[in-house]
Amino acid sequence: TPAVDRETALAEARRQVEARVEAFHAADTSRNAEAVVALLWPEYEMLVDGRRLSYDEIAAGSRAFMTTLRTFHTDWTELRVTPLSPDVVLSSFLFRDSLVTGEGAVILSRGPTTLLWERRGREWRLRYGDADHYPLVPE
Repeated sequence: TPAVDRETALAEARRQVEARVEAFHAADTSRNAEAVVALLWPEYEMLVDGRRLSYDEIAAGSRAFMTTLRTFHTDWTELRVTPLSPDVVLSSFLFRDSLVTGEGAVILSRGPTTLLWERRGREWRLRYGDADHYPLVPE
């Protein structure tokens, strides 16, 4: 029936996006800016700490930022993956970052991230994102 087919398609979309979220986490923690950028559609835009950034700004910023880091550790918790349709899925999670710069400075932050994934053909990439970073005081 059409309802069963839709539920099957939504479940498959959820499974596929969960795998893409894992790929995004792996790209971040390995400081692989090219792998991060490869997850974005060219129309991607993101609201980061109240500032709207374009695909070009995110791509250039990721490439520049990742090279300044010695370590990028992040824990993502409370992952929710919500299919809106078989081709559009919303994911959200809470992050806790611990970054070490090349100079040895430690940057700690936490916050929420929401990502909108879109499938074109067989490929899932990010179309929109929102992340807010709140500083943490080292213990």
